[in-house]
Amino acid sequence: MTDPQLTKVIDRIKEMKRKNLVAYGRVTTHIQSISLDGIDASLRDCQDSGNAGTMNTLTRKKINRGIQNENIKAYLSRGSDGRWRVTKAVSFGRGC
Repeated sequence: MTDPQLTKVIDRIKEMKRKNLVAYGRVTTHIQSISLDGIDASLRDCQDSGNAGTMNTLTRKKINRGIQNENIKAYLSRGSDGRWRVTKAVSFGRGC
């Protein structure tokens, strides 16, 4: 992951920590398509986060839960080391 997505994720983690929240569970990916254009790429994913969400760290109470079939588009860039990194991720909501 790289900026601007990296900063967005770090800021969200800090905000969750201040609010005594933590992520739980796991997200399952279902890659639908990949498009390559030189050192840039994008992919479409139909993520299932139905078994994941946020939980209060003090009470262990689950605050919310993810959704099944979340339509995601991720933008990636290949670094000088040859590794692909997410630069931006966009959710289009339910339905894939």
